[in-house]
Amino acid sequence: MLKFRYSMQGILDLKYRLEDQAKGVFAAAKIRVEEEQERLDLLKNERLSYEEGLQKLMLGTLDFREIQVVKVGIEAKEDAIKKQNRVLLRAEHEMEAASERLRELMVDRKTHETLKDKAFENYLLEMAGEEKKETDELVSYRFNNRQE
Repeated sequence: MLKFRYSMQGILDLKYRLEDQAKGVFAAAKIRVEEEQERLDLLKNERLSYEEGLQKLMLGTLDFREIQVVKVGIEAKEDAIKKQNRVLLRAEHEMEAASERLRELMVDRKTHETLKDKAFENYLLEMAGEEKKETDELVSYRFNNRQE
């Protein structure tokens, strides 16, 4: 009996490697998004702390110089938050692109796996047909030898 050999096994192996690489790229992109989100959260917390400090300064004795410094700090944090939002948005787009690429590669790999499965089914049917033919020939041979 012949052994099954998928003629496009090299391509299927390549699809597995490409998918693994895409999984790595996606994982790295996801980690980057999480890191950028943490930075954004940190900036928002710092802004809140500046705002709380400003409220305390407004309730106590008024030190206009200190109030102005805190207001400048709040504005700086707001600018940093806007910039970080853009960075986060860019990282999210990169993660979405990596996710889409991974999805495409997975579909492509699954298509090749389906082709391999179909080829194996055809191989099994062919082998069953050959076994049936051999059995028929053996029965026919025995029947013919008995008659002689």
